[in-house]
This record gives sequence, C-alpha cells and structure tokens, in this order.
Amino acid sequence: MAKFRQRWFFVGLAMSMCITCAIYLATHAVFEAGINLSPPGSQHGPIPPWDKHYRGPKANYDKEGEEVAKEQQPAGPEGAHHGHKRSEEAEKKPVDFMTAQAAVQAQRHKQMGDACQEYPKLSEGNINVDTQRHILVNEKQQLLYCFIPKVGCSNWKRVLMRLVGKSNKTLSEITSDEAHYRHGMRRLQAYKEMEQKHMLETYTKFVYGRNPFVRILSAYKNKYGDVVMYRKETYFHQFAKKMIKKYRENPSQRALNTGENATWIEFVKYLTDKNKNYFDDHWEEMYKLCSPCKIKYDYIGQLETIEDDARYMLRRMNLSALVEYPSRKTSHPTNSSGTFEDSYNQLTVEQLRGLWRIYQKDFELFGYEKPGFLPSNI
Repeated sequence: MAKFRQRWFFVGLAMSMCITCAIYLATHAVFEAGINLSPPGSQHGPIPPWDKHYRGPKANYDKEGEEVAKEQQPAGPEGAHHGHKRSEEAEKKPVDFMTAQAAVQAQRHKQMGDACQEYPKLSEGNINVDTQRHILVNEKQQLLYCFIPKVGCSNWKRVLMRLVGKSNKTLSEITSDEAHYRHGMRRLQAYKEMEQKHMLETYTKFVYGRNPFVRILSAYKNKYGDVVMYRKETYFHQFAKKMIKKYRENPSQRALNTGENATWIEFVKYLTDKNKNYFDDHWEEMYKLCSPCKIKYDYIGQLETIEDDARYMLRRMNLSALVEYPSRKTSHPTNSSGTFEDSYNQLTVEQLRGLWRIYQKDFELFGYEKPGFLPSNI
C-alpha cells in the first residue's frame, strides 16, 4: 500500500511540472511579442471597404487625402508628444494676411499684363483725356486714384477726403454729394504735362474693377430702376428719353416727356445699338476710363473683395492708423447681385453677344471669368 502511494506521488509531481512548464512557455511567448493596437488591416493586406476611411476616434473627417495622412501621428508616447507640439505651433501661426494679399496682387498684375499683351493696341499712344479726368490726385500722401463709377468710388473718395484733411466727419457722415462734388481734390487733367508725368512715375497708383455685367446692371438700377432717384438726377433723363423713343413700341406721351420707367431691355438695346450711342461714365468700359495698359497701377482691387484689398493697401502704405475703408455695414452700395441672373435671362442671344463684345476686354483685363450663362459660341 505504501509503494502504491509513493508511485502516484511521483506521477502527480511529474504532471504538475509539465503543466507549470507549459504555462511558463505560453506566458513568455505572449509577453515577448509586442502588443499590436493598430486598427484591423492597417499593416498587412488590403484595407477592407468598411475600414478604408477610418482614421481614429479623433480624426478630422472633413479633410481628405494627403492632408489627413500628415495629421496622423505615430503610435506611442513620442509620436503623441510631437503631434501635440505641432498642433500647438499651428495654432500659434495664423494665416499671414499680408502675404496672402501680396500673392493676390501678384496674380492680378500678371492677369492684367497678359491681357494687355493680347490687345497690344491698348498700350499705344498717350493717356486719353477720359483717364486724366478720372484720376484724383492726393498730393499729401502722393496717391493717384483712378475712380470708376459703380465700383465703390464713393467710399474711396470719402477715404481720400479724410486723408487730405478735407473733412472732419466720420466716413459714414460724408454724403454722396460731398464725396462726388466737394471732395476738394484736383484731377490729373488739371496739372501741366510735366507734372502729370512726374506723378505717374513717382506716386502710388491704384484702381478698382468690378464684374462688368454686374456693374452695368447696377448702373441701370441706380439711375433708371429707382424713379425717386431718377427724378433727382436730371442729367440722366436725356438717355432715358432716347431709349424710350427709339426702342419702345407705342410709347405714351408722358413716357416720352419724362423718360421715367425705362426698362432693363431698353437700356441693353441702347448699349448694344450698332449705331454706337453715347456712353456715360457709369457704363463706359473700365479700361477706357483708366487705361490700365498704359498706366502701371501699384494696386489692382476688385469691388467683390474691396474690404481685404483696401485693408492691405492702407497697411502697405502705412495709412491704416489714419483711416479705414468703410465696412459693408457703413457703406452705401447699390447691390444688384440678387437679381443678376434673372435680369440676364431676359436677354436674347444677340443682346448677350452684343454686351460681350463691348465688355470682353474688361472681363479679361480685370480678371473676371466669362459668365456661364453666355452661349458657348459667343
């Protein structure tokens, strides 16, 4: 009996040792192997469809492609540390406004230069009288501003009035009549030829453009679409009377006498008439008013981005401490963008073709895309 117990003792001991060894070897293998916390399919083999957009619980799903790959940080404390450091640096480095605007200006100057090469005749000869009378001279800060009606010129005149000391009012207090007729600045045309030459070579020159089709629609709405405004500005009556007389079927005597309520279609017919009608400054081509292929403007702005353009200009010229261009809240715009497409959809293909022939150079010189509603064969 004692021998039997001794035999089973040794058998049990042997089995315990075997089990212990097996447990040790298995545990050792597990802990010697690295723990992989990567998402399934992230290292080996193709990524399954349901995982190919997975970028972790804190990923930014609004960004795609390489930008997202750059944002992903390596696993582990070191990667997390560097990622946190990079994100802090990014927060400390806002977009450089002046650098971005300088790039915009460079692109606009290139666009203007390329377009001038496409139309070499625009660079020939001297500056015309129209341009000379559209350039306001600020001798105090040595600025030349070529103003184009319906392109934010009222507010730029207000700004210049403050700079030259012609008004102590706030910009919002300066009326349109004061800005246009009592700004106190001389036009380039008023100076002798040698003085003009000196100013054009040494003064800072700037001009602003606007989408040409939006501009002429704005001119129509401002001068003819508003009867109250129309009655105040009698100068524009002569054109309206001619429109109604020439392009309206069976006009009433009152319409012929007053010119009131001239339509958008009649205005377009006036502009596109093959027997070239007189073009007032408010719808004259921008390139004819400011001769951008003959004058090398230091700043080329656009009404659509006028706040950023003006801010950049004034900062570059160290004038931002003296005056700021009015914000949209305090400006006095004639906004025609809301009815833009509706208005142009009323026109015939021939009328659209006529308008494009007139204003194509303005589109190209000032960097505006050809409107999508124009037929491809125009």
